[in-house]
Order: sequence, then C-alpha cells, then structure tokens
Amino acid sequence: MLYPQEDVKERRSTGRKVLKYVCRNCTYFEDVSEVTYPIHKNVIVHTANEKMAITYDVLEDKTLPRTFNANCPECQGKQAVYYQSPVGKNDEALVLIFVCVNCGNRWLSSDE
Repeated sequence: MLYPQEDVKERRSTGRKVLKYVCRNCTYFEDVSEVTYPIHKNVIVHTANEKMAITYDVLEDKTLPRTFNANCPECQGKQAVYYQSPVGKNDEALVLIFVCVNCGNRWLSSDE
C-alpha cells in the first residue's frame, strides 16, 4: 500500500513542495504529478483514561515500582503498582497511573 508523503529533500533544496507516494515496507515510491483529490491526515489523540485501558497485566510486571502508601478509591487498599504515561494533545505532560494490587482499580495521580 502506498501512502502520501512530502519529499522533504526536494523542499529543502528547491523550496518546492513535492508529493510522492511511498511504501512503508520497502523503498518503492511514485512521484505524484497532479493531485486531483484532497489528502487527509487523521490524528488520533488518546486521553489518559484511554491510555490506562491499553496496558494489561501490569500487576504481573516485576519491573514496575510498587508503593505501600497508596489509597485505592474503590477498596482503600494500600499497595499499588505505578507507572508514568504521557497525557495531553502532544504528550507534553506525564501523569502517574496507579493500579491497586488488591482489586485492580486504576486511577491517576491527579485524582488523589
């Protein structure tokens, strides 16, 4: 499958914007002589809660740090595994995500 991509080398050397179609698996590309339809870029932004749902089995991961001072909002358990995850439109900020060892509930450090 070929994907649209701007030819950055051409733009830097001549100042012209040139579109080409490139394969992401090999070095094949095709130059585009005329664009007859609009090209759309779809950017997906995940919220912190969506990113929390993406990770699985964090309780079994022995490399993640644990705390014994957490306060689970669901079961009031004290032990939790925690890790950092980027949040925001451009992932410019980091938030701590806690997972209760007792009940598996997940919450953000900003929720405390």
